[in-house]
Amino acid sequence: MQAEATTYWTAVANVMPARRFGPGGADRRPASVHFAPGAKVYIIDWFPGTCNRVVVVGLHRKTKRMIQLVLAVELWENFRSRVCYVPAVITLIKAHFPAEEIHRLNQEFAEQLRDVLPIWKAVELKRFAG
Repeated sequence: MQAEATTYWTAVANVMPARRFGPGGADRRPASVHFAPGAKVYIIDWFPGTCNRVVVVGLHRKTKRMIQLVLAVELWENFRSRVCYVPAVITLIKAHFPAEEIHRLNQEFAEQLRDVLPIWKAVELKRFAG
């Protein structure tokens, strides 16, 4: 008998191709040195009091291994909620959450992230623009 595969709901986003940088945002740089532009990342956690950082899991652009990082919310675009089936991502999710807290990765939480993170991003971009 085969064991049932574990899946979790997560928010998903893509890495922006570039971000504004420098005084007044005059320069443009790659949005992330860790992830390729357009790469899919799984947003697994957030910091609701700070409104600017999220915990993401994605494929590192050079090592081609799944990594987990805390990065700024303004680096992501195209927010959506999805069920994660990727075994390497699920391993990092289980390592991130204590056993008693992993149950919160449900559809409601993923949809809440999907709805709130674009608002956080807009606030951060407005704050940066001055």
